[in-house]
Amino acid sequence: MMKLGGLSGRFFLISEWISRFAYVNFLWIVFSLAGLVAFGIMPATVALFSVTRKWVMGRTDFPIFQTFAKTFRKEFIKSNMLGLILFSFGYMLYVDLAYIPTEGILLTLLRFSVLAIGFFFIIIVLYIFPVYVHYEWKTLSYIKYALILGASYPHFTFGMMIAMFILYLMLSILPGIIPFFSVSLLAYLMMYISYQVFSKAESYDGYEEKEESFS
Repeated sequence: MMKLGGLSGRFFLISEWISRFAYVNFLWIVFSLAGLVAFGIMPATVALFSVTRKWVMGRTDFPIFQTFAKTFRKEFIKSNMLGLILFSFGYMLYVDLAYIPTEGILLTLLRFSVLAIGFFFIIIVLYIFPVYVHYEWKTLSYIKYALILGASYPHFTFGMMIAMFILYLMLSILPGIIPFFSVSLLAYLMMYISYQVFSKAESYDGYEEKEESFS
């Protein structure tokens, strides 16, 4: 393949990455709809993170559609089981916060306890997809280690939150790009920061990465 240098090379590289992000964003929408949204979002999101993981690790020479589709099919049931667990727990937190009265010291303490649990739940949600595509564990272990890794490196976790807020502001200013880049940029951002956490954790512990081979 011919390599371009100088300004033309940079323009070509930028254009290539723009097309990649737009393409996987499109695939996420299509596969989510293919699963009737409710059953498609989780496997489509896992497939999206699987693709962005490879990009973060410096791999671009793989078939995006085949990787996306194969991951979607392979992880359809397992990822939906995980999604059901997360949704159920998140819904319980929402109900608790919505219906716990604010009067009384004990009820106020209970409300703060639920808020604290909710904060840890947010950490789990931030790391659950990167952990899912990077490691080969059982379903509940993904939740456990998403919390452990996120809480063990709070500077990365807060950095991720800040970066996500900046992305939110950018999309608010340019809402026209939401159908093309929103989910893909978010996934890449979360995967990139999570990968830094994984690299640090793996230098201390023997976490086993998920090995995948897509033709």
